[in-house]
Amino acid sequence: MTPRTAARAVSVLAALALVAGCGGGSGGSGGSGSRDGEGERSGSSRTPDVVPAESRAPAPGRGSGDPDDINGDGRPDLLMQVPVAWPASHGAVPQIAVVFGSPRGPDPTTRTLYTTEDLGVPDPSAVGNTPPYPGTTADLDDDGFADFVTRTGEEAPAGNRVVEYVNWGGPTGPRRGAAPTRLRLPAPDATAGFAATVRGDFDGDGRHDLAGLRADGTSVVLLFGPFTRAGAAARTERRTLPRPRYTSYSSLRADDIAPSGKPRTTGLYAHYGNDGEQSAGQYFAARPSGGLAATSRPVRAGNGYAFGDFDGDGARDLAVGDDGGRNDEPDAGAEAPDVAGSYAVYPGGGGPVRTYRPAERVAGAYTAVDHDGDGRDALLFGGRRGPVLYEGDRRVARLLRTPPARVDGKRIPAGSGQWLVHSAADLDGGGADEVVLSWHSPKLYDTYGSVPTHWWITDGAGPKDDAVFSTRRFAPPR
Repeated sequence: MTPRTAARAVSVLAALALVAGCGGGSGGSGGSGSRDGEGERSGSSRTPDVVPAESRAPAPGRGSGDPDDINGDGRPDLLMQVPVAWPASHGAVPQIAVVFGSPRGPDPTTRTLYTTEDLGVPDPSAVGNTPPYPGTTADLDDDGFADFVTRTGEEAPAGNRVVEYVNWGGPTGPRRGAAPTRLRLPAPDATAGFAATVRGDFDGDGRHDLAGLRADGTSVVLLFGPFTRAGAAARTERRTLPRPRYTSYSSLRADDIAPSGKPRTTGLYAHYGNDGEQSAGQYFAARPSGGLAATSRPVRAGNGYAFGDFDGDGARDLAVGDDGGRNDEPDAGAEAPDVAGSYAVYPGGGGPVRTYRPAERVAGAYTAVDHDGDGRDALLFGGRRGPVLYEGDRRVARLLRTPPARVDGKRIPAGSGQWLVHSAADLDGGGADEVVLSWHSPKLYDTYGSVPTHWWITDGAGPKDDAVFSTRRFAPPR
């Protein structure tokens, strides 16, 4: 089971396909796959521009332990931004869509939309931030229903700061128009706020927690659930971060909560900031006896990172490596030979760090994928010709899809636009992970902006898709 990269709704990657509604493994764009010259299957036909039928309301659930199950019916859902059809120069604000799960995976005909007004989170435009959207979901009050956690900005005496709000979940998702609750931080951290916030289970008790990277980069603050409806954590802890010279911290990543709801401590990784070059970080491992390590270990340079079980021993590992990014300033130089083109796996069960060198240049973020359900994750990252899946040094597959030939009457050149990997998880209960991909094109920018308009849910790492659909008509045009 791989992490559901829930930074998802803001800046992650995605792309893949559907044919007639939500299908049970029918071909989609990749159904008539052809060889791509390297012994791998790839989609050969252009993806149809499938706009799902008018939405049905989701069936109310009874609660589950899955932080990605928004209505608590025991099936994971997809949270995504969707565009509003309106010339981009008018500043149309995207909306949030929840595509609810079914026995065959997420069904785009069963969905719910939320506007910023529905969530009621203060508008951060006065301090120059983007519109507020949920950055993560977690069952903070332990009632069985996932809550939305939204980061937004506000003015403060010492300068602008980021604050978090919670929209409490329920049997059909958070209630529109209900006032959100401001997350209460410990007194020492309230003034500065958090530079990043992630979800996890940092004590291994099965309840959902949050971790915040202090804005000054001195420590990670652990907020343990269950939270009160006033936004206060049950208790807090702190992990001090080393302060190497000329180094600051810019991001935080946690392993994902076990979707089954079973207790499992999630590891935590704090990544150094950088100016385009590959940078290192500090890793707080999950202890075998439960709970998060009291001290961190240094991790090699690399702007790509993902948690998963990459050696198949049942313990969660951390993969860190080169994501292809480079500082392009004059005299910046190249990455060190031990960094360029490689990644390393830090075993969760102990043992030596193992370094791998893929045969092709890596480009893009890392995602762990158990594509065949054997309990061992492969690593998916961007490549020259699309997302590529590796087990150690061995290439397993390349995920190639072709965008629609025409959208809104506009011709879309083959190979154009940008592909993003949104997440990977077992969405249909079959034991193997599906990959969720998305795509947007500069040809459509004037109408939809840079928000993805087309989505694919793969059938594992093969050429077929469980679903292909367009979100460009989910929100009513303005």
